Amino acid sequence: MKTIDKLSFVPLLALLLFAGSCEKDGGVFMRENDAIACDCTEQSISQNVLCDGEWVADCGGVEWIAITPERGSGNGKDYGFFTLNIQYNSGAERTATVHLVYDGAAYPITVTQGACEFAYGEPRVEGNLFRNIESTATLRLPYVCASGRESVEISCTITGAAADGLSVTKQVYTGFAKGSGELTIPVEGAATRAGAVAFELFADGVSVGSCRANVISDPDAVPEGLPVGWNFYALGMTGTAPRGSEWDYSWTTDAIHPATDTNPLDAHRLLPTAGNENAYLTASGVVSDNGNYTFNPGIQIKGLMENDYFLFVIPVRNIKAEHKLSVEASMGAAGSGPGYYALEYSADNKTWMLAEGSTLMEVFGTSAQVHYYVPKENTSGDRKTYDKSTDKGYRKYVFPLTGMETIYEGNLYLRLRICMDRRANGSESTNTIASAWADLKGFEVALVEE
Repeated sequence: MKTIDKLSFVPLLALLLFAGSCEKDGGVFMRENDAIACDCTEQSISQNVLCDGEWVADCGGVEWIAITPERGSGNGKDYGFFTLNIQYNSGAERTATVHLVYDGAAYPITVTQGACEFAYGEPRVEGNLFRNIESTATLRLPYVCASGRESVEISCTITGAAADGLSVTKQVYTGFAKGSGELTIPVEGAATRAGAVAFELFADGVSVGSCRANVISDPDAVPEGLPVGWNFYALGMTGTAPRGSEWDYSWTTDAIHPATDTNPLDAHRLLPTAGNENAYLTASGVVSDNGNYTFNPGIQIKGLMENDYFLFVIPVRNIKAEHKLSVEASMGAAGSGPGYYALEYSADNKTWMLAEGSTLMEVFGTSAQVHYYVPKENTSGDRKTYDKSTDKGYRKYVFPLTGMETIYEGNLYLRLRICMDRRANGSESTNTIASAWADLKGFEVALVEE
């Protein structure tokens, strides 16, 4: 990726102000930039040139920069192009100047290329490990700013209760992609027992990081981790809990483990009222301060907009695509807050799938697949109550986890995503979401046994 330190390409009248442009005897010569900064990777940077006549490239003794084409000509009206071809930099920052020669004058282009930034990222384990079953898992070692010519010996130490029987062959890896990529390193053998295992990777004898996994005893074991729910109404709460209580793990400054960032993210956790005690509720969105999270006794967050969401993180075991979930929930809001939500699920918090049962809804010219919407009653008197038998926003969905990879041991992710930029209580002229309260009245999920 190039970065331009000085001048960017601008219209002709502005170009006439370039230092180094010239106009004499009816001729004109202007180049796009006289200074360019770039990173260490091999790259080609296209540049514009306006010329009345012929120009010639002169790279002098600079071996790591070439200009193509090496010469060109123009009519003084139409822009032409040339390319700076810059080689990979495997050392410290370097600077060189090349020239375009026109009408006997040499016009410099100074290129500064950053120092070598080749680095490894955090390794991870991909796939699953089972006791007494030959491993098909791999270690993934990401890297950035590669030249594509690297040759590295990768080795690994394996520790932990379940390390016996597993191995990683020491070998030399080549074939790096230019720029970013990752190495795929097979884990071989079969673990002789279940439990934790850790892999520490070394490149040419230097540690580049470690990752952990669990060897699973039985791939056909019964599912674990459900049911779980967040329903403070069911506990009969009407006061200030859960803020500062046992349920409020880190959302506010008076929590047991307060988070420093005010925006709701993974560090902000609201523990469940029933079921899996290791699950938690958080959200994705931008809010101004912790005062934008409260309890009514539903959960309220102020400032959530389209594509923000309430996120439910549930540690589980042996959850498969053929399993069916039951999800019960209801939403409320301030009248100008968000009114429409889609229910989605994921095994990795990256690839999301829409749960079955949604309805295509159109609201003031915008449409989306919707599972939960905020009825007018849930913006006013019924906003602080939740009775499943009478609540107008309550919905129950039963759906399979179609398309999801089996979670032998990990997290099941569910979310209620704001799927339309439409208020809970809008009009034809005023209907987009304002910075107002979004309410989660309750959310409960269970496995459906068939």
